Amino acid sequence: MNDLGLSLTDLYEAAARATINERCAPAFLHDVRGSLQALFGALELLGRSARAGGGDLARVEKACDLARRAISRHEKSTIDTLQVLTSQQTMATAVEIGALTRDVVHFLRNDAGNRAIRITVAANSEDVYVWADRAKLQTVLAGLLTAAIDEAPAGGELPVTIDHVRDEAAVSIGSHAGYDEIHAAPDLMGCPTLRFQPKELTLLFAREFLTANGGRLTVDHNVQPQGSLTIYYPAHRSG
Repeated sequence: MNDLGLSLTDLYEAAARATINERCAPAFLHDVRGSLQALFGALELLGRSARAGGGDLARVEKACDLARRAISRHEKSTIDTLQVLTSQQTMATAVEIGALTRDVVHFLRNDAGNRAIRITVAANSEDVYVWADRAKLQTVLAGLLTAAIDEAPAGGELPVTIDHVRDEAAVSIGSHAGYDEIHAAPDLMGCPTLRFQPKELTLLFAREFLTANGGRLTVDHNVQPQGSLTIYYPAHRSG
């Protein structure tokens, strides 16, 4: 414990969130910019319709509808951005793992798109719940997926599969990126003079969080073409 009252895991989490947000905020702002451009385009069309006059009510109504939809898209983009970048939940709740995974993939789609990588999500099981701090689990998934994006070949596909295996929820990522770093990374407390890269701190948080909550990571190097990393987390039966 330090003077700020933060645990080692808190510090790992803060570093992980800062790394992911710094990397992905520009991609998310691309959505906001696009929705604003659509809004301005709709307003310009509305202005032209009004200037044209002639009682073309249908044309004006169409322009108004486009403007309303553009405003709605802009509001949603802004809300999505703020929810991901500022979420600081600190209590456990029932979390539907499929919905959370899809939210994280949605958040990372533009980041992956910078290298023409397409993330796909398939669910072998639906309505699989875990009892977890949503923001922390979200950070773990985002950290592991960004590591996978970095390792995936440009123009390729990154598959993500959601499943319910016995008494555990499972999320498999079509890459083993990050696995070795997680299990080989030294503890910051034991090696306080080491310099850690942002990715290492992100993966350290994943290790700490999963270990503390009865979760685990496995890797299968035989899955082609890049192996498969699977997160297991105790399922919550009363979801």
